[in-house]
Amino acid sequence: MDLTIEERGKCAIAIATAKIVATKIGLDVTTRIFEVMGARATTSKYGFDRYWRNLRTFTLHDSVDYKIHDLGNWVLNDQLPNSSFYT
Repeated sequence: MDLTIEERGKCAIAIATAKIVATKIGLDVTTRIFEVMGARATTSKYGFDRYWRNLRTFTLHDSVDYKIHDLGNWVLNDQLPNSSFYT
């Protein structure tokens, strides 16, 4: 089944929204781990730093800033994102 340009754009908006929310919540949760546990949370014994590091790498690979831009452009200008490798 082929998607129309509008259907594809709406899918891209839904995906961008999910990535923005997951990034914001994920970084908040992993940051709070360090606030609650202190410096000992970074020791290799616990490995909690791995969660923050993996999430941060994920967010930088396909930058969430581009997703926020696409979402804002859709909300403010009713413009769906252009097709790209990441959308």
